Amino acid sequence: MATYRTKDGHTVGLGSTVWAINGQGPFTLAEPDHSAPPGWVCAVSGDGEDIRLHGPEDISLYYNLVRRVEV
Repeated sequence: MATYRTKDGHTVGLGSTVWAINGQGPFTLAEPDHSAPPGWVCAVSGDGEDIRLHGPEDISLYYNLVRRVEV
């Protein structure tokens, strides 16, 4: 199972709940369809309306495990 490091230093994986550093969320990390490169992940909003495809390094730049807003 792939794991990712969040900006606030936590290790998360598929099924984990994360928050965008701008306060948006929560998002659940999910496996993308098979057209995505290996290691990529989707961040899916609670209502399923917002699906964001990210490279593995994006999680450490833009998401926290603990909800807080960074300026």
